[in-house]
Amino acid sequence: MAAALPAILSSLSLSTQKPTKNKVYNRVPRTNCIISLLKSCSNLREFAPIHARLVTTNLIHDPFTASQVLWFFITIKDFDYARLVFSQTHQPETIIWNTLMENRLKNGSFGDVLSTYYNMVTQGVPLDASTFHFLIHACSRLLAIQQGTEIQGRILKIGLGDNMSLINNLMGLYSKCGKLDEVRKMFEILPQRDVISWNTMISCNVHKGMLYEALNLFLEMQTNEEVEPDEITMLSLVSACTKLRDLEMGEKLHQYIEENELEIGGNLLNCVVDMYVKCGKMDKALELVGRCKPDIDVVLGTIMVGGYVKSNEIHAARCLFDQMTERNLISWMTMISGYVQGGYCYESLELFRQMRKTYLSLDEVLLVTVLSACAHVGDCKLGKSVHSLIFKYGMNVEGFLGNALIDLYAKCEKLAEACLVFEQLPCKSVVSWNSMLDGFCRSGDIKKARLFFNEIPEKDVISWNTMINCYSISHRFGEVFELFRAMQSSNVQPNKITLVSVLSSCASVAALNYGIWVHVYIKKNHIELDIMLGTALIDMYGKCGSIEQAYEIFSDMTEKNVFVWTAMIAARAMEGQAQKAIDLYSEMEALAIKPDHVTFVALLSACSHGGLVNEGYTYFNKMSSVYSIVPKIQHYGCMVDLLGRAGRLDQAVRFIESMPIKPDISIWSSLLRACGSHQNLELAEKVFQELIKIDPLNDAAYALISNIYAKAGRWDDVSWARKKLHELGVRKQPGCSLIEQNGAVHEFTAWDFSNPQSAEIYAMLDEIKRRLQKQDLVETSSHHSERLAVAFGLLNNPPRTPIRVVNNLQICRDCHSAMKLISQAYNREIVIRDNYRYHRFVDGNCSCKDYW
Repeated sequence: MAAALPAILSSLSLSTQKPTKNKVYNRVPRTNCIISLLKSCSNLREFAPIHARLVTTNLIHDPFTASQVLWFFITIKDFDYARLVFSQTHQPETIIWNTLMENRLKNGSFGDVLSTYYNMVTQGVPLDASTFHFLIHACSRLLAIQQGTEIQGRILKIGLGDNMSLINNLMGLYSKCGKLDEVRKMFEILPQRDVISWNTMISCNVHKGMLYEALNLFLEMQTNEEVEPDEITMLSLVSACTKLRDLEMGEKLHQYIEENELEIGGNLLNCVVDMYVKCGKMDKALELVGRCKPDIDVVLGTIMVGGYVKSNEIHAARCLFDQMTERNLISWMTMISGYVQGGYCYESLELFRQMRKTYLSLDEVLLVTVLSACAHVGDCKLGKSVHSLIFKYGMNVEGFLGNALIDLYAKCEKLAEACLVFEQLPCKSVVSWNSMLDGFCRSGDIKKARLFFNEIPEKDVISWNTMINCYSISHRFGEVFELFRAMQSSNVQPNKITLVSVLSSCASVAALNYGIWVHVYIKKNHIELDIMLGTALIDMYGKCGSIEQAYEIFSDMTEKNVFVWTAMIAARAMEGQAQKAIDLYSEMEALAIKPDHVTFVALLSACSHGGLVNEGYTYFNKMSSVYSIVPKIQHYGCMVDLLGRAGRLDQAVRFIESMPIKPDISIWSSLLRACGSHQNLELAEKVFQELIKIDPLNDAAYALISNIYAKAGRWDDVSWARKKLHELGVRKQPGCSLIEQNGAVHEFTAWDFSNPQSAEIYAMLDEIKRRLQKQDLVETSSHHSERLAVAFGLLNNPPRTPIRVVNNLQICRDCHSAMKLISQAYNREIVIRDNYRYHRFVDGNCSCKDYW
């Protein structure tokens, strides 16, 4: 190093000019050389030639250069020699030390600032206000609250406790460290407060979530002080209003800004616009931006995109997003998450692919959003790519990210991958368990799902709801009720989703008593009967044949949307109360509630049950002409059923031929049943051929044509149909009837002996048969499933109480005739819900009036 010094130091000499007092020439290049040389010094011997040049070039008088020399002495811990050197600078020692602190701050060496301070104290260097300003700033950047408290004590000790600037800085330090109580104490003892004091106090309250306190401080500031708020004051206050969603106060602050002619631009403009956006006033935000006509920077652009998303104007959001000249991660995230929130998952994934071309870094929040979109659309390929990105970026597969991956694989039916992620999670939350449970439920392996459910250490309401819903959609209604009872014994309270699932199960099996119990539970626990729960209750009572209770719930509801009205119309339709269903629809229209496609399915079904052909055509045409609803296959099916039941078979054929969509199994099956009802054998054979073209193994088609042949006395054709079924290996769907008794659902099939009371049931059937024979009724179906269920009901239900049965197939004519006579002979109301409608048998008559 010594050999190199003469060449470098020669650049510091002033051969043509003598140094003049108070002036140093070419300070920057010479100072840079000094710094380089000092960094390479390790002892005083190496420093000596540098010192000589500093003296001859007059650079030793420069506080900045002297501070670099001071740092050298601090590193070698030789303060005696330092004092000797600095005695030649004619500068107060404190200035040199302060200059060193200032340089360390500018370089971001905040720890060095504190080290310098400790050396000052050790060496007895006097401290002044500038020293403390630098120290407090360093502590703020390091969040060094302990050192800050010590510095505050020294400020008080040397008599600078009334220095407003220092107190403001200390308040800023405590505020940044979240020490609101310390900020408040200092604020309260201030003899005089300036705008910085107020701003610090207000912003600290905002950061700590004390939002109303911040707004009250503003009122106090205006009332008791002579201090005028500035843009920084408004920034904190508007931010408080944004967090509170307090539009009224936010508008007042905006008015104050404009009346006091504060400059509204940059951060303040962005803050006010953000307040309007988050308070749901996109029009106000647009108006303000239009008046200010700012350059739309990335922050303001992102805020506006978020505002459009919040206002459900996704197209406008995308247009603005595309116009932005600069986009950051938050901009992309806002638009991508906006698509996901609006249900535009495919668009969100396409935008994510575009984002990847920008090479922006990704964060966990964005990847969780993208994985959620992949799960919604079942894009497992992209989801796996995102999984690879997670590893590429070195992110931990845990928390939200781990749960999102499990949810993706579960919904894409990749159970093995979901299990692998689940097993590798370092910490499994209840969300992780629930996502995995959902995967098992989706797989269809209910046994494994239940075993996994039993293993969940802390089940929440979602755990219970997932398992209950799994049983419900699998038609395992007994398990639904059993699990619901177990849930009530746990420490988890059922919520509305639980109750809706249970009510849906009650509706499926006509478990009226259990449904009534759930209704009582709702009342007892003061659960609000909102639209979702009210609709479920109406549907349950309607499908359980308690139409009056359904209407009572409907009438009591203060808020009714299209789903509520549709549920009630459907209940009337199932009861065969066609005119009452139409009256409900008319009332709904009068209240300007727009029907949807489900409403028209219920309405057309009502017309079909009532034989109202003209009305059916009217509503079918009105659906598209008035409400612009494109008819679906269900609507066409209702019309074919309506025409078929009314015996207008040729008209039904022409209607099918005019359909813009291809008829499916349900359309042809409906027409085939009508051919059987009206004994049109020629058309039945043509329709049958159409049916087996679509589904050659359709057992219902063969069963229907076999019955039609039987009624026509064509027994050879009956044999052919049954033989064909046997050759194809197709088994006719067995009739199945359900009846509820004491909270349990009992299931019966034809000639069923599995019930513990089978002996008593068949004895009761013999008794019924004897009674019917006295009425000259020919018995051909005495052991059908609905007969067994009714016999069970007669044995177990209290006298004079209704017997309610759910049948999976349409009731046959023999059973229909028998039920009328049974209702009269035993003085019982018998309610049978088949796969199409309700039959209410009372005193020898049926509510369908033999039209079904």
